[in-house]
Amino acid sequence: MNWYSAKDISNAPAHDDAILSAGLNVVLIRPEIAPNAGNISRLCYASGTKLHIVGKPGFDIKTDSQFKRAAVDYWDRLDIKRYENFEEFENSIEMKPDGEKPGVILTSTNGRSLYFDYKYRPGDYIVFGPESSGIEASLLERHAASTVRIPLNSEVRSLNLSTACGIIVFHAIASIYHSSLI
Repeated sequence: MNWYSAKDISNAPAHDDAILSAGLNVVLIRPEIAPNAGNISRLCYASGTKLHIVGKPGFDIKTDSQFKRAAVDYWDRLDIKRYENFEEFENSIEMKPDGEKPGVILTSTNGRSLYFDYKYRPGDYIVFGPESSGIEASLLERHAASTVRIPLNSEVRSLNLSTACGIIVFHAIASIYHSSLI
């Protein structure tokens, strides 16, 4: 893999805008660790994915230096949508131009489907819970049919939030692209 600094980004290969046009959304419920949220905001900007934050984060997005350091110089370019609670978030979801409502996929170590078996569609919302507790059981029950998990060694409790987000988001983008939905 080639790495490009800010000075030579114009020499990087052509942008992959067609691949990244899936219109996906990442939803973080009460993120607790600033560097994780910063990494995820950078991931969202790099992948053309929108970021939504539900509830009060455990840090101040505008002033937290660890958040800004992890997000590098991209965090202020990202349009972060904020919601008081999950109900407000769900009520904000609009129908797609084709008349379909986007999917809301909840991630959990107890998810019903493996993340690579799920059928992602353009505009879907992929939801991640707080680092210390994950998504509330009542939400997981309500959305049971659309819960996904990353297979893990039985001795491992979970992956880091930003790692899990990267795995699932880029798989969803690839899945949508290969399905010729974009």
